[in-house]
Amino acid sequence: MAEREVPVNIYREGGRLMIAAPLPGMEPGSVRIDVRGRQLTIDAALRGPGQNRTQEYLQREWSVGPYRRMLELPLDVDAAAANAVYNNGVLVVMLPVGGDGSPETIRMAKVGTTRGRRTRRRGKTARPSPSPAADPRNSR
Repeated sequence: MAEREVPVNIYREGGRLMIAAPLPGMEPGSVRIDVRGRQLTIDAALRGPGQNRTQEYLQREWSVGPYRRMLELPLDVDAAAANAVYNNGVLVVMLPVGGDGSPETIRMAKVGTTRGRRTRRRGKTARPSPSPAADPRNSR
């Protein structure tokens, strides 16, 4: 199956460069982010057997990965201090601005049914969204 080029949004928030990309249908462990200098590559593999089976589609307007995107970052980043979260089918990579351009591969650990996170000691940590059950407004 051919890889699909995933669209991205890149923005700056405080001292971080943020990259957001929709990756529907992926498992957090199948997402890999490589940073080499100013080049960032996102790879997301299909998540298990049966993904390539043929079906008789009557209408098919969207499909699930695999995904790949290579892009040039507009700023130097500290990839070793990067954080990444994957939630609701969207990957967000947070890269502190600056750094020496050292290469880094970012992998995420599964932290829920469909969520993943990679948090490093340096840089700002990614905070998971509170669950609806933990919100006191939902205790009625």
